[in-house]
Amino acid sequence: MKQNKKLLALLLVLVIAFTSLALVACADKKGDGDQSKKVVRISTTTSVNDSGLMAYLQPYFKADTGYDWEIASAGTGAAIKAAQNGNADVILVHSKKSEEAFVSEGFARVVDGYKSERVSFMYNYFVLVGPNNDPAGVESAATVKTAFANIKDGSHPFISRGDKSGTHNKEVTLWPSGTLNKDGSNDINDIPAAIRNDPKKNPTGWYYSTGLGMGACLTMANETNAYVLTDKATFLSFKNNPDGDKIRNLKILKESDNDLKNTYSMLAVNPNAPFIGLDGKALPEGQVKIDTTAADVFVKWMTSEHAKALIAFYGETKYGGSLFTLMGGYLK
Repeated sequence: MKQNKKLLALLLVLVIAFTSLALVACADKKGDGDQSKKVVRISTTTSVNDSGLMAYLQPYFKADTGYDWEIASAGTGAAIKAAQNGNADVILVHSKKSEEAFVSEGFARVVDGYKSERVSFMYNYFVLVGPNNDPAGVESAATVKTAFANIKDGSHPFISRGDKSGTHNKEVTLWPSGTLNKDGSNDINDIPAAIRNDPKKNPTGWYYSTGLGMGACLTMANETNAYVLTDKATFLSFKNNPDGDKIRNLKILKESDNDLKNTYSMLAVNPNAPFIGLDGKALPEGQVKIDTTAADVFVKWMTSEHAKALIAFYGETKYGGSLFTLMGGYLK
């Protein structure tokens, strides 16, 4: 009996030992897998991310390329800033002026086979949305700029992103001269602090510069019977999801105006760019690691026939029409 107990004890020790070794081996393999994981870091706008497009494309991208992606979404200004800090391999944004500055400052590079640093590959339209009763007469205005003038002249509440995003950059070009600052420039970098109000705390004003993302601005416009500029894809995505009740009082009042075209571009980050730290100081050469291969894989896949077919179909089932229109002319 004692011998049997000793054998059982020995067997138990051996089982525990082998189990521990197996767990260690599995952990080592998992660690190796994590180290070799192929990921592209994408800094993009809240508008393209909030539309649901990226979540829709991700499994196809992974299946086709073996790469996964990590997305950080913010307004275009912040998305570009993240890349300038070395925190992205590629950016997907929608503000031509900001993109051109990104290129001229040496932060972008040309992907092999493409004409330029800016790969403009799809577009949709911004839309001016507002209260169902449309007190400013936006829907009947001849142009979107006339609609913005009506909002200003009647001091009708307007919710602005106020965050130097692509949407904010577009918005400031649509107001009559002098709406946002005295010199008449409507310069996005020179908007007085006096108009940065909270409509709930200061209901006597009409222009509210929030510094918030698109979803929050839509919700605020709904609650305050205000107008707001948004991209159509994000508006429809919000309107048709479980949170759609949050914007039930808003409808599209002006769209498809030439001044509302919204073009999306990809820019691969230059690994030799003059990267900047969060403190605004130049980072030491070699400190930032950019995965140029991953960025190239992303850009080339997003302009592949498979991706183009997926993008062209996105929105057909849920919204009755595609949310994005494809562009060409970016290849050599």
